[in-house]
Amino acid sequence: MLRPREPMFPDLPPAVAHVLRTLADAGHEAAVVGGAVRARLRDAHPPATDWDVATSAIPEAVAPLFAQATWDNRFGTVTVAGDPAVQVTSYRTERDYGDRRRPEEVRFGASLAEDLSRRDFTMNAIAWIPVDIDAGQGRLIDPFGGIADLDGGLLRAVGDPDERFAEDALRLVRAARLAGRFDLDIEPATERAIIRLAGTAAGVSAERVRDEVLRMLEAEAPSVSISLLER
Repeated sequence: MLRPREPMFPDLPPAVAHVLRTLADAGHEAAVVGGAVRARLRDAHPPATDWDVATSAIPEAVAPLFAQATWDNRFGTVTVAGDPAVQVTSYRTERDYGDRRRPEEVRFGASLAEDLSRRDFTMNAIAWIPVDIDAGQGRLIDPFGGIADLDGGLLRAVGDPDERFAEDALRLVRAARLAGRFDLDIEPATERAIIRLAGTAAGVSAERVRDEVLRMLEAEAPSVSISLLER
């Protein structure tokens, strides 16, 4: 059974700790999200790259805090240079995905729970808010049962799976990659939505699909993910 580790991030990279501390010192909530949290819950090493931090600060407040930062002002992502680089995204909600990829409307100033609700799968909708950065101690925010799904070996869409896959059809391919990589069963409602909406993946750019397939091939048993795509 998987269980949260305490302290969860005793080996937090200095570059990540710097981002979290800088945001907190400026009065903003900040949380580690994404693959690093998922890895620690699986008792694995966090990634060497791809560290993601979500924050209550709006992008205009984040960017000036860091000397080496680039800002994508449409989606509110500030990339702070370092080793590793850290992507900082502002809590937000999104709506109206006309091209099944990009939202037509992005609203900043949302809560952390609202921000997590727009993510693809429950295991990717878990956040870690530091309480003691130096000790790597903090609290987990898991509004959609991602920890229980990891414990149960399930890949489950956040909320309504039809809505999640309508927002970005590439998630249909990503579901196969993640289920294969982590040896997960696809939750029945999520699987039915994948089958129902499989044809919409044809509208995803070849480059984005290629990137997902290449990541599949990096797994120890890529045939598992490939077989899921063929179902």
